[in-house]
Amino acid sequence: MRGQVAGTGECSVHVDAGRIASVGRNGGSASGRRLSPGFIDIQLNGFHGVDFSGDDLTPEQCISALPWIWKTGCTSFCATLVTNTIEKQARNFRVMEQARAQDKRFAATVVCYHQEGPYISGGPSHGAHDPALTKAPDWDEFCRLQEAANGLIGIVTLAPEWPGAPEFIRKAVDSGVIVSIGHTDGTAETVRLAADAGATLSTHLGNGCPQMIHRHRYPIWAQLDDERLIVSLIPDGFHLPPELLRVVTRVKSLERCIVITDAVHVAGLPPGRYSLNNSPVDLDEQGKVTAHRGGGLGGSSVSMNDAIWRFASMSAISLDKAVDCATRVPAGLLSRYSLCSSISEGQPANLVTWRDTGSAIEVDEVMVAGEIVYSAGAC
Repeated sequence: MRGQVAGTGECSVHVDAGRIASVGRNGGSASGRRLSPGFIDIQLNGFHGVDFSGDDLTPEQCISALPWIWKTGCTSFCATLVTNTIEKQARNFRVMEQARAQDKRFAATVVCYHQEGPYISGGPSHGAHDPALTKAPDWDEFCRLQEAANGLIGIVTLAPEWPGAPEFIRKAVDSGVIVSIGHTDGTAETVRLAADAGATLSTHLGNGCPQMIHRHRYPIWAQLDDERLIVSLIPDGFHLPPELLRVVTRVKSLERCIVITDAVHVAGLPPGRYSLNNSPVDLDEQGKVTAHRGGGLGGSSVSMNDAIWRFASMSAISLDKAVDCATRVPAGLLSRYSLCSSISEGQPANLVTWRDTGSAIEVDEVMVAGEIVYSAGAC
């Protein structure tokens, strides 16, 4: 693959055995084609009709979503399960593990799993999750889920105000799991205690929170203030206004900001009424997903390439810096051998070439573990 590499210039990448063998500088004028690590989405609930939390999820459905996800430039993602019964979550972890066994490309693309709930608030911050199924974190229960997932739950989102949360966080972190604060109605003190226990991430900061807040005693301020916490953000144009994105990126710095989609299964589908978590959601012409449960947003329909573009535009930063927040920063957080964080020798060959059209990121070609899995010219 070849293209302009940020900070380096026009380059050709040679691949061997699924990893970057060498990177060569090309002479001549630069082309409009850009080359970067593949985009990494640490919170993807589903795509193009496939719901990773769906009651009827099959391995074949999981695998069928891949081409649509690759088309967005995303080469690695954390398949995300939302609040449900523990039995249903365990079932779907097992289904995804069957998909990994059946298709090596699914195994290469799904870097780990993200469990978002049921250990979240059942109060005003539950969002589109079913508050009747939320509960305090239970370590023995979580271990059963890890067994179903073959140890691949890499992120767990929880509300730190639950009794026993700090102890659960310590055990999870000691086991290698990233703990993220999200859907919380807690206080600055519970945020601090969670970070003290080892939490290092905030899930879609500014969302999954109550509509009415105290002007001072509000957990967003505490999460912004705590330098131990990286934040994930949904820049789809509906979840966060531009001024809030600009404040977050200035306070946290881009080194601690991660672009996510939080896309649900309606992403890539036509406008209409669908079901999410056994409750209706509406997808409108502009791509906004509205949940009937809670009356707010029900995830997003944004693609990864569009999320990066919108993040750059709304935050008033360069596209190269926005791409960093969807590649190098999440790769550093997850710290997995299979993730590409830079265009350099020895890195996994998870690569994407794309063009800046002035109004979008247009994906040309996508490579996963050294294999071309999408080419715009072939479609």
